[in-house]
Amino acid sequence: MIVLARADQLDRVQYRRIVVDRERVALDPAALARVAAAREQLAAHLDTGVSAYGVNTGLGYLARTRVDPEAQRAFQRALLVRGAGVGPPLAPAVVRGAMLLRLTGFLDGAAGVSTELCDLLAARLNDGWSPVVPARGISSAGEVIALSHLFQTLVGEGFVEEDGVRVPASEALARRGATPYEPGAKEGIALVNGAPIAPALTAWLTDRARSLLDHATLAGALTAALMQASLRPYSARVGALKGDPGQQRVHAALLALHAGGADWSDRPQSPVSLRVVPQVHGAALDLLDHVDAQVARELRAVTDSPLFLAADGDEPEGLYPSGNFQAQALSLGLDALAIAFAQIGNLGEKRLHRLLDNRFSGLPDQLAADPGRQSGLVFLHKSALGYAAENRLLAAPASVHPGDGSAGQEDFQALTFPAAEKLERILDNIELIVAAELLAARQARELRGEPLPPRLEAVVERLDVAPVHEDRSFGEDLERLRALVRSGRLLT
Repeated sequence: MIVLARADQLDRVQYRRIVVDRERVALDPAALARVAAAREQLAAHLDTGVSAYGVNTGLGYLARTRVDPEAQRAFQRALLVRGAGVGPPLAPAVVRGAMLLRLTGFLDGAAGVSTELCDLLAARLNDGWSPVVPARGISSAGEVIALSHLFQTLVGEGFVEEDGVRVPASEALARRGATPYEPGAKEGIALVNGAPIAPALTAWLTDRARSLLDHATLAGALTAALMQASLRPYSARVGALKGDPGQQRVHAALLALHAGGADWSDRPQSPVSLRVVPQVHGAALDLLDHVDAQVARELRAVTDSPLFLAADGDEPEGLYPSGNFQAQALSLGLDALAIAFAQIGNLGEKRLHRLLDNRFSGLPDQLAADPGRQSGLVFLHKSALGYAAENRLLAAPASVHPGDGSAGQEDFQALTFPAAEKLERILDNIELIVAAELLAARQARELRGEPLPPRLEAVVERLDVAPVHEDRSFGEDLERLRALVRSGRLLT
């Protein structure tokens, strides 16, 4: 069990244990005391009659419109039961991560919520609560649409996933013996104003991208070995002369994959697509490290707005509007990763093409067992061309397209969700490009008839597809190899 004390103490290891491994959580008593004290201070401040955005005023352009005292409690609930999202849901790990980050952000006290709400979020994390949050149509200034879909489930609205089945949240609460929550002053807006989904979504995507990059490096090593390309471009000394840390790690990975069968003899220069694997993959690896460092900061962030802050120097006690809901750094990172991984896909497609070309590989053209009578693997490359082309279209940045919303009050957006959606589609396509290169490697090994370095030979033996002795459709082969890539078993 992990005891949660403050937002600024959560790290990626704890996050993964709670979100992915579903380890239970408990709340530190000192944290709950801090939350309770802040709640009392907020109540006293509101009793003075001050204008409080989203508490006794409307939202967005309606911030100048007062909400009558007798309507304020119903107003907080109403803030949760809105939304306009459509389409497939966000991954359960993303939604669970957002719940955790909303909870840890509350433990600072600045959101002004009650201890009851904190206890409720901890209980739902512990009992596997999995709200259905549509992944499309949820971009706004902040995450208010997505968070409305997520947290309306606490009041018995919307849907949750139980054992893979979508069920009404009211039924899921009843099965737990729980009643719908009635949010108090400021708790509705505290649940929907902030940016907990952006880091949860980015963490999920970077984990996936990192594994996929390792598989692309593995595929590149296989292609180089099967084309009997010179190993000299992969020398660690070449990487040291450049000095980029990611590139040097890819050099090391390539050499480890060739261990026990490395051939350092001089060979004619290979195509650029084989020689620059360390440089291209290494740049993507460095970028992943940069984005993950930002995720680590976001895991410890308080992104609520408005924030209730105590007096400090010349700054008085009160509610402070915040722009921390603008997950700009993550949006820019996701856009950059989309460009980097589109290039990873481009490189894989080029290597695949060279492997099918006798002039570069020394193997039968199109890796056909009987060229002429057979087409070989040419259709495999045609598919990869399409995936790479789509990736280039998807690499255009999303974060530079803000628009006016809420009658001009909300006139700027980070557009994290479109950036994440594009990257996810790019990663889907790269899985298929890598699967195509692995299938070609399996065929090339059959045709070459010579053993590879031990680790690469073991990988080929684990590729669960038959050699292509007669023309066939490759759809099932690609799906099987994509599943193998997603499982991570080739890297163990």
